[in-house]
Amino acid sequence: MIKLIGCLLFLLPLVAISQEAKKESPVSFYGFVRNDFYLDTYKGVNAFQDVFYLFPNYIGTDANGKDINEQTTANLVSIVTRGGINIIGPEIFGAKTTGCIEVDFAGKPEIYLIRLRKAYTLLSWTKTKLLIGQTWHPFWGNSSFPCVGALNTGTPFQPFNRSPQVRLDYNVGALTLSASALYQQQYLSVGPIGSSNTYKRDAVIPETVLSLEYNKKAITLGAGFDYNRIKPRVSTTGSDTKIYVTDECVNSTSWMTYGRYAKGKLMMLLKGYYGQNMAHLTLIGGYGVASYDSQTGRETYTNYTSYSTLFNITYGNKWKPGLLIGYLENLGSSDPLANKGGKADVWGLGTNIMNMSRISPSITYNVPKFSLTAEYERTTAAYGVGDFNFDDGLYADNHSVTNNGVRLIMTYYF
Repeated sequence: MIKLIGCLLFLLPLVAISQEAKKESPVSFYGFVRNDFYLDTYKGVNAFQDVFYLFPNYIGTDANGKDINEQTTANLVSIVTRGGINIIGPEIFGAKTTGCIEVDFAGKPEIYLIRLRKAYTLLSWTKTKLLIGQTWHPFWGNSSFPCVGALNTGTPFQPFNRSPQVRLDYNVGALTLSASALYQQQYLSVGPIGSSNTYKRDAVIPETVLSLEYNKKAITLGAGFDYNRIKPRVSTTGSDTKIYVTDECVNSTSWMTYGRYAKGKLMMLLKGYYGQNMAHLTLIGGYGVASYDSQTGRETYTNYTSYSTLFNITYGNKWKPGLLIGYLENLGSSDPLANKGGKADVWGLGTNIMNMSRISPSITYNVPKFSLTAEYERTTAAYGVGDFNFDDGLYADNHSVTNNGVRLIMTYYF
């Protein structure tokens, strides 16, 4: 409560300045009040009181053979409500300067705790832009992201990640070349101590993304490459109970590509991702122990590789129907996993999912500063069951579970 009051005290004077000075003010306030009603027929891997639904979470059956998580849940939440400040600053080093601070109410560990979404400074020259601070990960795809009602925005077929970063953009006509260096804050890698940015901090080297985007009238084309390095452990315990320092890291690479067509009432988007250990992007993937030295406890690691693709189409202005179709597949580990007493040490997101699909039609009613959305989201995940193959980290068979989700969303913009 104290943090909430403090945030409001910080924002209110800026709103007052904006109202008084209007166009002359260097500060403008924006945001929306949003209420989400959702109903899901299968408990899932999700966040923020389950309003951010990723995929159905299969954990097995009970003593009578009934699926434990095949349970219907429903809720009405307002935590997606958002507010932000855009700031126009003075010229620095010959560049126009702007800043942005954006928050919502989906913080942890307490619901309705203020959460930082964006906080960055942007320096803009004629052909070059330099951004320093927290905003969307470059694999988000700039303005080429799915137009859906659900807060998940197409995840896990589409990345969802905002990170502290330094990003340099250079424009050559219709082409923008970008280079980014990122660390982790809210969207984290997974490892022996759970989800943490410790693995990234200990690896020292920032995540590096090289990307390009071509914009010409109604056409947008983009592609990118990502290199990430994490250190799961800084020490191990040997069979002699002594501590041994380790420098073993996980090095991962990923690729993306997308195309968007937007003209008049029609928008079509096609995206694809292929890569290793993409759990911090809220995509399926991870890594596991490839070898284990029982004397020192030293481990080496191997990546899980996966790919995902989605298609999104919307048409209209006042009435806007839409459709999202997504598919992803787990391709397994690059190298064999270590067999430690019949088990493998694996960390990540959905590494026991073999494939997943989603179809999500929606309809939105838009008028100035107000919208209503009704959306149906059907997500099916095929979980690995039966014998585990240590050679590739996959399973002999699979078992599919499905969530039927309904979303009703009301948003008032200001």
